[in-house]
This record gives sequence, C-alpha cells and structure tokens, in this order.
Amino acid sequence: MTIASNRLEKVSLSKFTAFATGLFAAMFVLAACSSDAPAEQEAATSIPATATPNPSDSLTNVSGILDPTNLGWPREVEGLNGRVAIPSQPQRIVTISLGHDEVTYAIVPKGRVVAANQFTQAADQSNVAHLANGLPEITSDAEVIIAQSPDIVIASPFTSLELIDALERVGLVVLQTDLHNDPDGRRQDIMLLGYAYGEEERAAEVVQEVADREATLRSIWESKPESERVRVMSATLYSDSLYTAGAGSTEGEIINAAGGINVAAEQGLEHNPVISYESLIAMDPEVIFIPQPAAWGGEDFLNDLLSNPALASVPAIRDGRVFMADPKFFTTLSFWNLRGAEELARDLWPADLGDASFDSFSFPE
Repeated sequence: MTIASNRLEKVSLSKFTAFATGLFAAMFVLAACSSDAPAEQEAATSIPATATPNPSDSLTNVSGILDPTNLGWPREVEGLNGRVAIPSQPQRIVTISLGHDEVTYAIVPKGRVVAANQFTQAADQSNVAHLANGLPEITSDAEVIIAQSPDIVIASPFTSLELIDALERVGLVVLQTDLHNDPDGRRQDIMLLGYAYGEEERAAEVVQEVADREATLRSIWESKPESERVRVMSATLYSDSLYTAGAGSTEGEIINAAGGINVAAEQGLEHNPVISYESLIAMDPEVIFIPQPAAWGGEDFLNDLLSNPALASVPAIRDGRVFMADPKFFTTLSFWNLRGAEELARDLWPADLGDASFDSFSFPE
C-alpha cells in the first residue's frame, strides 16, 4: 500500500494523516473487469432438487461467520470488536471506510447505503463515487453517524475504539472488520459483509467474478519462463521521502497478480518502506509505476525521475517505462485492486494484452 488511495484506506488513516501533519507519508488507504472465464459446460435439461447448491457452502471457512448454516435472522458474526448480533436484514447501511463502501456497493443495491464519507464520494479516489454522489457525508463524529439511523455500521480496523463505543452505547449494531489485499483475504471480506447484509448469494457472485478475472491474468503469465517476467517497482514521493512497496503491500500484491517480479520484495523489503535513490538504482526495475495522485505531486515526481541524470541507467527510465497509476485501482483497499493488476499486466505483457480493454465490476440493481 503506498500511500495512495487505499492508503485511501490505510493512508487515509495512516498516510493521509501524515500529510495532514506535513509528513504526508502515504495516502489514505482507508480512505479499496470483464472476465474471460472458461466456457461453461452445457447445462443439463433438468437439475434434480438434490443438486441445488447449498447457499451456506460459500460461507464455510469464512472468518467471522459463526454458523454458516444459519441463513435466517437474527444471525451472529465475530468482528474485530467481538461478537455482534444482527437482528434483521440491514436496510440502512453506513460504512466508515472507502474500502468497505466499495465492497458494499458490489453486494447491495445503492439505495441501502444511506451515507458515505468524503473519500467514497471523491471521483479521483473512489470506484463507487458515482453511486455515493449526493449522499449525506459522514465523519468520525458519532452524532453525525447516529443521525442517519443506520441498521448497521461497518467500521474498519482504523476506526477509533472511542467512536465504536459511542455508537454501541446508543444501541447501534457495529461490525468492525478487516480489509485484505490478498486473494483469499478479499474473498473472506466479501463473503463476511455479504452474510452481514443478508446477501450471501450476491456476495458469492462477486467472489466468482473476481476469481475468474484473477484466473484470466494468471493464464497470461503463469506458464511463461522466469526470463520473461518483468522487474517492477512501485514508487511515490511524499515530503521528500521516497517510498516503495514490498512484500505484503497492496501494490506488491498487484504486481504479483499481474505476473511481475516485485524488486522491493526481492530485496526483503516489506509493506511501504522509505528507500534511497541509490536503492532504486540497485533494484534495477524495468517498469516503475507511480500510484500517487497528480494533485499530490505524482506527475512532478514522474518528470523528476525521467529527467534525473543519476537515474538514466535504470532500465525503466532508460526505456521510458515509467507511468502514472490510477490510485482508485492501485491503492484502494478492496477487490478493485484487481483492476490495477489488469492495467499493469497490459504494460507487462503487451503481446498478450496490448489491445485489451477491461470492464468495470458489476453492481446490483
């Protein structure tokens, strides 16, 4: 997670906070694609009732779902804030983070989301801004949230305990859940929220859509020899500090999904450390992407990289393979990161994907 949109989630809470103090070390990570799936087998003319899939099957082994066989109400889940009872299907939903909003809008009709934060409504940061546009804006003020009369409030790992306590004291149902940047973690995030909203079937459809698109990307590069894999670096510059993305970072997971070699992870770096320009040269990337908003200096940083004579020998800079990456895809903390992987893969594998176009994810009516 570099410091960008999800950072918009984590940066929103961690890196964006740094910016607010003048050390904008990262963007708010809390604030965050049509599939070429294999052809389906021809359906049988009739399907016995016994062959009908059990909806609870997709809920099995999802962390936080206590009884996957309970598809009625009330139901209980285990959140980061402990065991939470949900008395009936939530019709008025509020989430406190951009990443949760992006997952939520994929699962429920937009009319059930009754308020959204400023990051969710920002078109340059959010993949669901068009759906959240015009909603009441929520803040970290408990009274503002309470005024929306939500049936459930979804809190992120970065939500303060004080805010959660204040909401619970007035009887609101609050579920604090994690947000992941790896494939299995994203699957669990989607299914847990789907269960909490009473939309487990729609959640399973989203999981399948994401899995199909991940598989399509893997089919492009998985069988290629190591010698064809491209060495990739994520880089951002905030407050004169140069950041990259190592193992466990959101951007690092995007590099993996696109079939690149993460040069920072190769050097044993984790998450989003500060590095030197000497380290950048030593890592010798063939592609550099910059998931930093232009308004926050992204394009200036790109121009500085390309014009710095000390960096002229770096393959990515020498060959002009340095590009701006849309923070909405590359730093949000949700399954929308897969769109970032698709965009990166098009640059890494031009012979296979050079002319490819990728659809948005689908939304329920």
